[in-house]
Amino acid sequence: MAKAQNRKKPSLLMTLLKLAVGIGALILLFVWVDWREAFAAIRTAHLGWMGLGGFVILLVWCLDALRLHWMTPIDDLPYRTHLALALQSAFVMQFGFGVFSGDGYRVAGYALKSGKVFKPTAHLVASRIAGFSSVGLMAMAASVWVIFRGEAEFLEMGKSIIKSVGTAAVIAFAVLLAIFFALRGRKLPRWIQEARTAAKTITLRIWLLSIIMVLLRGASFWCILMALNIETHFYVALLASVVATLSSLLPVMGGIGVREGAYTGITTIFGIDPAIGLSAALLMRFAVLLATSVGLLLSLGLKTDRESVTVKS
Repeated sequence: MAKAQNRKKPSLLMTLLKLAVGIGALILLFVWVDWREAFAAIRTAHLGWMGLGGFVILLVWCLDALRLHWMTPIDDLPYRTHLALALQSAFVMQFGFGVFSGDGYRVAGYALKSGKVFKPTAHLVASRIAGFSSVGLMAMAASVWVIFRGEAEFLEMGKSIIKSVGTAAVIAFAVLLAIFFALRGRKLPRWIQEARTAAKTITLRIWLLSIIMVLLRGASFWCILMALNIETHFYVALLASVVATLSSLLPVMGGIGVREGAYTGITTIFGIDPAIGLSAALLMRFAVLLATSVGLLLSLGLKTDRESVTVKS
């Protein structure tokens, strides 16, 4: 009993630390910008564009479910099962501690539906690798695009993004190569075998689907900017979106504060007033939360019970 209580204390401390970091980031944002102006701008937002931005986010999660369905993480589970888990995990992700809490929920859901753990975990990790790799590639491509357009204010940050993504790619390739040579010719544990199988399912259509999802996230934020009557190039919304997505790797209360800082920082570079940038970031957060709530309600109407599918033993 005493050991269980000792385990809970570090967990509670870590939870409080994450909450403090997220709230602290938001406080810093409101110190940096004129929050009265930010809230005044929010009240003028066009609801039609807001709704469209939320709908696009829902579409992204539908495609995320399709990606795992194509990668067949669990034998014979229909698309509706993947969709329900994707929508529910999105809700957990926003109200939990980021992408990792959402994926944990998803793995648990797959385990309950099929009795398998290693296989869905391996495919979910492979899906995330494809997703974040696509985000990195689009961040690099968008940075090159903006630099060639002559956006002087973005030049240094653009070079930094390109170098960071390039360095991460080289390191990842070196690690994978080292693992390949270390395991070659050896009898592999089950979890490594599942990982190899999952990696082979990342085909060309998975990469294309992942890139489309990245573009749609950028389109969603562009809708939010349009809701505030901010007419700007699509690459501004795309860059803000990819930087905010990468920041979601930090397990801080669903990225609260960190994502808003990314959106505000990138839009400010392109001449958008920080208060307006923060307004767009907060509206994006609201659109995502609303979309996750709608998605959760929709998922409850999907038939995903064990009797509705045929699971191979």
